[in-house]
Order: sequence, then C-alpha cells, then structure tokens
Amino acid sequence: MKKIGLGTRPSEIKGRDKNIDFDGTPLDEPCIETGRSKTFIKGRGDSSVNLWKITLIAVVAMVIGTLLSAFLFFDFSFDLALDHAQFVTGQRELEVRDGESFNTGFSDGLILKELVFNGIYRLFPPEDITVEIAGIQQLDSCYNQDIMPFLKPEEMTSYDMLILQGSKILGKLSFTIDMAAQDWIARADAVEEKKTEKECYKRAVASDPDSEQAHIALGRIYEGEKKVKQAIAEYESALRIKPDNILTLKSLLALYRKRNSRNKLIKTYERIALIDVNRADEYFYEAGVLAQKKGSLDKAMVFFRKALSRNRGHINARQRLIKIYEKDKQWKRVAGNTRVLLEYDPKNPELYLYLSDAYLKMNNLKNAVSAARKAEKIKPGDSSICIQLALIHEKTKNYDKAIEYYKKAVKLNKKNAVAFNNLAILLEKKGRIKEAIKNYEKALALKPGNFGYCVNLADAYEKNKQWGKAVKTYKKVTNLDRKNRDAWEALAILYYNKIKNKWKAIEAYIELSRLEPKNIVWHQKIALLYEQLGKLDKARNEYKKILGIDSKNSQAKQKYVELSTRKVKDKLR
Repeated sequence: MKKIGLGTRPSEIKGRDKNIDFDGTPLDEPCIETGRSKTFIKGRGDSSVNLWKITLIAVVAMVIGTLLSAFLFFDFSFDLALDHAQFVTGQRELEVRDGESFNTGFSDGLILKELVFNGIYRLFPPEDITVEIAGIQQLDSCYNQDIMPFLKPEEMTSYDMLILQGSKILGKLSFTIDMAAQDWIARADAVEEKKTEKECYKRAVASDPDSEQAHIALGRIYEGEKKVKQAIAEYESALRIKPDNILTLKSLLALYRKRNSRNKLIKTYERIALIDVNRADEYFYEAGVLAQKKGSLDKAMVFFRKALSRNRGHINARQRLIKIYEKDKQWKRVAGNTRVLLEYDPKNPELYLYLSDAYLKMNNLKNAVSAARKAEKIKPGDSSICIQLALIHEKTKNYDKAIEYYKKAVKLNKKNAVAFNNLAILLEKKGRIKEAIKNYEKALALKPGNFGYCVNLADAYEKNKQWGKAVKTYKKVTNLDRKNRDAWEALAILYYNKIKNKWKAIEAYIELSRLEPKNIVWHQKIALLYEQLGKLDKARNEYKKILGIDSKNSQAKQKYVELSTRKVKDKLR
C-alpha cells in the first residue's frame, strides 16, 4: 500500500470519505500556517468521549471493590440461627433482634413480616421453620397475619416467641401487650365467649372509668343476663360521661319500667324530651301518665300541657288533661279542651255528648241542648243521647219532654237500667205510680244488686200499699246493706202497722238497737211490743237497758217498777 503523506490531497485518497482522514480526523480542522503552506495537526479524539470512558472505568472499579468487600466480610457460616425479625404493628415497622423484647398495643395488631437468619441462610432461608408462642400452638402460617387474635391478654400480657426448626430453638423474641381501655374493648369485640367479653369490658372500665363505650357494652351484657340493677348502674355511669346519649336513655327507660322506678322514669322522659325534640310530645305524655298514676295530678297537668305545647293534636294528652279537669270540676276547661278535640274529629257524637254534659254541669243549658242536638244529628238512634236530652229537660223541669226522651231511650235500648230508673222517678213525680213501679222493676231486673233501684222500688210499693212486696224488697235492701237504718225502720213499721206481725217488728227493732245501741227509742219500741205480747220479763229487761244508758230516765224507772210489781202479783195469784 502506498503511504499517504501529510500533503496528500483528499481527492487522491481512494475508498475513503472525502472529509475524513485515515485516523478519523476531519480535514477541515483548523490549521497552523507556516510560511507559504498550511500544516494540519493529526487529532487525538473528542475530550467528552474520553471523560465517559474514564467514568465507566471508575464505576466498574467501584462495583468490583464493593463485591470484593462483601465477599471478604460476608458470614459464610452454616450455623442456622435467627438474626432478627421484622414486625408490623399499627402504623410502624419494627426490627427486633434475637433475644430482644418490645411493647405493642393490642388494638395495633402484630404481624410477623419476615424472619432473617445468620450465615448463608440469610441468602437461602430454610423452609421448615415454625413459630411458637407460649400458651399457643405452633403458628405454621404466621407470616402476614395478625397474631393478636390468638393471644389472651386477660390471662397474660407478656409472651415469648420461639423460632424453631423441628425441636431446635433458633431464636427467641419477647413482647408485652400494652392494654389501654380501647385495647380491652378491641379484645372484647374479638372474643365470642361471654364470660371473657365481660371481663375485658370490666378491665376497660378499670383502666378508664370515663370510657362511655365500655360502660354501655357492660350494660348490654348485664341486661342480657337479666341483671337489671347492674345494667342500670353501667348505663347511668355512661350518662354521666355523655348525658345526651338517647340510646342509653332509652335502655334505661326499659330497665326502670321493669323495676317500676316511676320517679326515675319521669326524670328520664323529661331528659329525652329535651334532646329528641321531634318526639318530645310523646315523652312528655308518658311522663304525665306516670305522674298521674302516682297521684301527682299537678305534675301530670304540667307534662300534658307541655306535650300539647309541642303538638296541639296529641289526642291522648288532651283527653287525660280533660279527665283531671273533670275530677277537679273545672267544667269550663273541660268544655274548652273538648271543643279542641272536636276540631280534629268533628263528626264524633260521643265528643258532642261529652261537651253537652260539661255544659249541663255548668248550668249552660242552651249550649248543652245545642251540643246534644249535634250528637243526635250524627247518631240519631243512640239511647245515650236521648238520656242526655231527657236530663237537660228534667233540669228545666220540663218533665213531660224528659219522660218522652226517656221512653225513647228505653225503646232504643231495653237493657239500659239507668233509663228505666230515671223514667220511673219522673213518672212517680207525676203521680203515675203504677207505671213507675213497672219501670223500677225493669231497672232492678237488669241490675239486681243495685241498692238505689231496690230502695226506689220498695218505697214505690209502700206508696202503692203493696205491703207484702214492699216488705220483700226492703229485706233485699237489708241483705245488700245490713247497716241500712232506714230499711230496718221501714220494715219495723210495716210489720207492726200493716202486716200486724209484732214478732217480726221486734226483730227489726232489735237490728236497729244493734246499729244504734245507745238510742233509747229502739229499746222503748221493743219493750212496748214485748209488753203487748205479755212477755213482761223481756219488757222489763229492755227498760233495764234504758236505765243503763240513762239512769235518770223517769219513764223507764216507772215502767220497770210497774212491771216488777205485776210480776210479784202474778206469782201471788
């Protein structure tokens, strides 16, 4: 090959790029002029390329150095032992070396992430490793799962974790569970055994007496066990922490009902009413009902009024309020509240009838008639409405109109004893005694045990000179009421004056003397009848009883001496 000199022309170089020298140097490089001709200096390559080569060599050298260092310091021991374990608890990761101990909260959980061994086993971990925790069977699948559910902090809080290969211990780690109130609650939530669950909640309360959650949970457990007293104590403790917990208040309501704790029930209803304003009317109503049962009518009225202030249309509250007003004979308020009820139920005949009765008691006869007429218009065939209209006409002394309505009432309802009795009274006033007796008899037949009907009929028989029936009916009166003085006196008079049976008359007067042992009149009557019957000893004994009551009774003294003298004379004969 022919050498190419420095002065060779570029066009003479065969097979090469026109602009490139044989060693890669561009031909248009700057030149140094020497005399008449330009001299080109042969290039040594780009400076950036040289720097890259140097850097690459440095990196390779560093890697080789590191590998050599690792090789020199790496433990190539074949003695299998635990170096450290990696755990995850809560939001942190722990690296615990063999023989070390650590603390963790129960609710944080405890996950074994990795076991790292010494020597060659760092690179090639063994596969037949087991983990054992004291009191728990081996955890074959212990990685990446929470260990806490397997532990029993209620029995012990410190544990040893053994790393084993077969029976050989490769390492030991110790840990302690920190049990705050929330940890005990978490443990309670994790167990199924009720006894353990209760114990955990108790420890939560002991750890933090202000743990509302623990108190409520214990209350639920006691409630399920029907330990009402203990449940109440826990719920009340929870309320001291959070007074506006409606669910706790409602739980207490149910328990207070079981113990019939009316005062506590009333206070609890008041508290709920102030919190749950949407149902305040119902809570105030219930408080009013309880106060009413206790006999605290003033308190009951306050609660019913509060219920109505929240809900004007609370029918039950208004009805109970009306009943209290009725008991106090506040007829004006009775009428006013009844009118409000009619706003919500304008076609209720019973309400109009009740309103009519309130007006009648107020002696407002005009409004009483008006309300009764409205009731009659809604329910024309009702005997109660007819009786009400009869009562109103009776009040105005329009007896004929009253009789007309009573007759209509008994025609509509043949089992209405009140209507028959009231009709009989008016007929008797009108002098229609026989008609009256028939209606008294019907009233008594419907209600045989009614004392008033019995007296009315006996008196009517007596007025109609039906002595035998009068006596029979008065006897019925005394059977219903052994202490009825008027009935015994009526019997005594009838037996003596009408039946002419002095012995029966004496029996009646003896009953009267038992009822009024210091009433001299009855003893005088008995003595007189005995004397008429020739029973002088018995007559004298009655006069002696009179003297025992009143030693200065001259008439009794005289009669006693007279009867004693007659007795002596009779003996001498």
